[in-house]
Amino acid sequence: MIVLACDHAGFYYKEKLVKVFIKNNVSFVDMGSKEYNKDDDYPDYVITAVKEVLKDKSNIGIFICGSGVGVNMVANRFKGIRAVLGYNKKIVKLARFHEDANVLCLGAKMISFKKAKKLVECFLTYPFENAKRHLRRISKF
Repeated sequence: MIVLACDHAGFYYKEKLVKVFIKNNVSFVDMGSKEYNKDDDYPDYVITAVKEVLKDKSNIGIFICGSGVGVNMVANRFKGIRAVLGYNKKIVKLARFHEDANVLCLGAKMISFKKAKKLVECFLTYPFENAKRHLRRISKF
């Protein structure tokens, strides 16, 4: 299951992703923000979304704020979350391949929606290598 979360700065990107997921019959849950509110705070949505991601090892998160940094910092405070700040395909692929990243964080003010969509596609399709060296490193988190 894909778990979505955003604040006001990421709201419109999240809404566009919802439409893409519905069109392509992709399962997701929207943890908010459910409406645009310029005074909302990303930790409120990320904390709730992280709990949903952690319910099942197959769940992954896509969290969006203005820079991506805030949602990334909050998400990575939780044991079992391996969030990556996605800014290009190479970093997203490496995070999935080597660290088994389970949350993709995006900055709506930093990248175009077209690029964000490509990073989401990359994140959803690129597998974890599952090599011993990666498992060893992840276990040290």
